[in-house]
Amino acid sequence: MQTFTYSLIFKIIFRFGNIIVTLLLSIYLIQLFYYIDQNIILFLPLIIAVIILYMVNRTYLTYYKILPYNIEADDDKMICSDFLFSKKVVTIYFKDIDMLRGGVFSGRSSGIMKLSDSKSNLQVGFSQKMKNSEKLIALILSKVSKNLYNEVINNLTTRRHRKKT
Repeated sequence: MQTFTYSLIFKIIFRFGNIIVTLLLSIYLIQLFYYIDQNIILFLPLIIAVIILYMVNRTYLTYYKILPYNIEADDDKMICSDFLFSKKVVTIYFKDIDMLRGGVFSGRSSGIMKLSDSKSNLQVGFSQKMKNSEKLIALILSKVSKNLYNEVINNLTTRRHRKKT
């Protein structure tokens, strides 16, 4: 059984990063609301700040639902635990994974990678910032179905060909 986890700094960022951003944007929004009657042009930065605030918090809500801070993996399954605000433990069997997307799985160099088991209605994500994430990615790819593996490899090669042209 191999254990994958995040360093302390990334645990803090993934758990509480939105609080800092929300606080700073809220202070900015208060100032914009206060001065908007004096200058109507401030309406544009107000709208942009509200959109950014919404997107940051929506992203973090997704992280809270799917991002475990501890993953234990062996040859058959992954046991995901230490979710934020939850004591749930999720077990996903490699043979049941039917979707890999995001990050490396979608041909990008970074981002949250998501795996899905629609049979059990489970979805879990992890970041490349996780310690030894490349080992976890290799383990997942070696254990999923051949069709899913080929799809991910196709995404990677398509991405490389686009970069060369």
